[in-house]
Order: sequence, then structure tokens, then C-alpha cells
Amino acid sequence: MKNVPPELHDELRRRATDSGRTVGEVVLDAIRRDLRRRSTEEWVERMRTLPLSGPRPTREQVHEIWEDARPDRRFADDDDGR
Repeated sequence: MKNVPPELHDELRRRATDSGRTVGEVVLDAIRRDLRRRSTEEWVERMRTLPLSGPRPTREQVHEIWEDARPDRRFADDDDGR
């Protein structure tokens, strides 16, 4: 990999070794995960669509919003669950 600071490359190499993957696989997984995550702007816009008064959100709605907001959440369509 080019233009990667040594300390970042060392961490990528450690994670790759710990998970039995290549550095490239770790990087691609991180990029895929980031691109699947809603942007802050998308999340804020979604929150704006929720009613400010009226019935409380259902448990399912709260869970869905929470999952969208969690930065570490996993995706069901990940190839190998990593």
C-alpha cells in the first residue's frame, strides 16, 4: 500500500493477522462498512421526518433508529460476518 503512515499500516497488518486476512481485505471491508453506513446528514434528515408529537415510536422503530445510529453495527449482507 502506498501513502499509508507506518503506524496505520502496522495496525492494519495486526488486524489482518488477527483475523486471518490480508491487509487489502481489511481495508476493503472497512471501506464497504463505511459506505453502507448512513451519513450523518441522512440520519438527521430521517429524524426530521419523525413526528414531534403524537404516539410514541414502537419498539421496532426505536430499534431501527438505534441500529442506524450505531457506528459499529454489522450488516446482514456482509460476506463472512466480519
